[in-house]
Amino acid sequence: MNPVILIACFSPIAVIWIVMKLSLWISAVNDEQNYVRAESKKQHGPYVENPYADVDEEDEEYGDRTDYR
Repeated sequence: MNPVILIACFSPIAVIWIVMKLSLWISAVNDEQNYVRAESKKQHGPYVENPYADVDEEDEEYGDRTDYR
């Protein structure tokens, strides 16, 4: 079998596969852009002053390493 004929037979499949991948990629990019656009219009806040603060610091009787309650 001639390699040119073999390449000619499988090239439509390769073209269809490439077109499908490109259309899927473009669709995903558009969905992500719509999501980001919608999220940017949402209200943000109120923010916590210190999100990593120890909320029960006053309630601790012992040290931070041992808690014998």
